[in-house]
Amino acid sequence: MRAFSALCFVNLQLLVTSLQPVVAQQPLPFPKQSPLPNAVPPGQLSPQLFPKQPPLRQFSPQPPVPPPATEVAPSGVSDGTSPQFSRYILGIGDVLGVSVQRPPGSYILGPGDGISVVVQRFPDLSFQASINPEGNIVVPLLGTVKLQGLTLQQAQNKIRLGFNRFVADPLVTLSLTALRPELSFQAPIGPEGTILLPQVGTLSVQGLTLDEAQEKIRLALSRIFVKPNVAVSLVGQRPIQVSISGEVPRPGIYPVNPITPRVSDALLLAGGTMTRADLRQVQVRRKLIDGSVVSQNIDLYTPLLNGTGQAAFRLQDGDAIIVPRREIATDDNYDRNLVARSTLAVPQIRIRILNYPGGGLTTIPLPNGSNIIDALSGITLDTSNLHEIGLVRFDAERGRAVTQRIDASKALKGDLAQNVALQDNDVIVVNRNLIGKITNAISTITRPFFDIQSFIRFFQFLGGSNNY
Repeated sequence: MRAFSALCFVNLQLLVTSLQPVVAQQPLPFPKQSPLPNAVPPGQLSPQLFPKQPPLRQFSPQPPVPPPATEVAPSGVSDGTSPQFSRYILGIGDVLGVSVQRPPGSYILGPGDGISVVVQRFPDLSFQASINPEGNIVVPLLGTVKLQGLTLQQAQNKIRLGFNRFVADPLVTLSLTALRPELSFQAPIGPEGTILLPQVGTLSVQGLTLDEAQEKIRLALSRIFVKPNVAVSLVGQRPIQVSISGEVPRPGIYPVNPITPRVSDALLLAGGTMTRADLRQVQVRRKLIDGSVVSQNIDLYTPLLNGTGQAAFRLQDGDAIIVPRREIATDDNYDRNLVARSTLAVPQIRIRILNYPGGGLTTIPLPNGSNIIDALSGITLDTSNLHEIGLVRFDAERGRAVTQRIDASKALKGDLAQNVALQDNDVIVVNRNLIGKITNAISTITRPFFDIQSFIRFFQFLGGSNNY
């Protein structure tokens, strides 16, 4: 009767899980603008009006290269991943590496360039100058002349055309004496979601992809630089925190290594997955900058089954990982033992052995994926009836215990059907007729339990009595 009194201390707990609707939306494309036209179009000045000028040295700038040891956002994946999950979204704490180089082709003059102008037969008109931030130089007799955006040939013709108003047929030779420095800097994204651009000011990039941020930075720098060739890379990633819920032993919010922010690594922080987890339908939810939420299903089981690496899916700050439950009835082609022995599962389970010949209730830890034979080390074989061992398991769906009779002697002889795989909190009952006593006197098989804790407390109480 002590078993009946133990059940009086069990409180009814109702667990209501509410799922928020998931809205999948495509990100809005970033609006493109046209740079301000500040260059003289080629061919505007007719070279036939002037004598042939000396050839000009040309430069062939190399295309921009991201700084070393940086991570560039992927352009896309081909494994069915939604576009919102295959692109890195910039946020507060990220650090961008920005490299601004000269455009390819003919050299275009801009602020910081140094030039030398020689006027034959009129040495007093020869001069050297550096193009100021406004893109201008000061020329004898002509005053302020704008050269920003011109090629060397166009600038030479423009100065010659100006001198031609004061002297007859001037022969002008323009050469480049100093190249403006190429701009390269790092720009952390501040609390307002903005970066600081030299000579431009603040620019908002939060919520953009790397490609979108690169185009926005290029347009902003086009107001200062001539046709800037901009390369943007991610040189520092913000800390990542994700929430993990579902079939894991320790649900909660965990920091994830930003170098390898993978789903499998995050699950280990929560203790791995439980026995009834469905690794084929792990869900990742992500909140976009516009407030909408998108979701992506990640199959962790198939790579485990095939012995291949997990998909290159990267978590981002604020992601939510949900591990669903897989019902026993849907176990076709799903090897729970394979999952239990993998690094994705809880590494250890606890088995309780109610063994009256051995002295009552004991709890033993076993590696996940263990079976009945593995648990026999906690049983006194000489004084136990191995032909009739009871395996009692809590069924959370029905709120009751489910028992299975096992012939452990056959399992020791190699009968795989009797060597049942164990789950966390299983109870192994050992005695010559204890199962019958539990079934008849206490109705264990049909007795409802409110949760796993009430199931465990019942057997703790039962194991304290030696009257059966």
